[in-house]
Amino acid sequence: MYDFVRSQRVAPQMINAVIKVEKLKADDHFFNETGIEEEDVDPSIKRLDMEKDPEFVAIIEEFKKKSEEFLASKKDETAAMLQKAQQARAMMEARRKQQEEAKKKKDSTAENAEEAKAE
Repeated sequence: MYDFVRSQRVAPQMINAVIKVEKLKADDHFFNETGIEEEDVDPSIKRLDMEKDPEFVAIIEEFKKKSEEFLASKKDETAAMLQKAQQARAMMEARRKQQEEAKKKKDSTAENAEEAKAE
């Protein structure tokens, strides 16, 4: 990969495309374990009529259940994060209001002092 980039025989846009493809391949655990592309599996499933096979259906249902549980846990996690963010925002707004009130008090005290000096 590095030799390919260093050779500079292709356009920079192509280098970025090749890097993205290589990253996708590196992240594809199924391909890394089996050496089979995902696109090659789907036609075989349909050709062998595996969608009706009880074992295959059980595997799909198990994955679906795990996926739903994972998404539900992430939903709860996201809700907790949003709640923390809202609390932090409320605290920041309260501090800002306190600072504004303190500044107004200070300004009014300074104005009263100036008026007292003028009299």
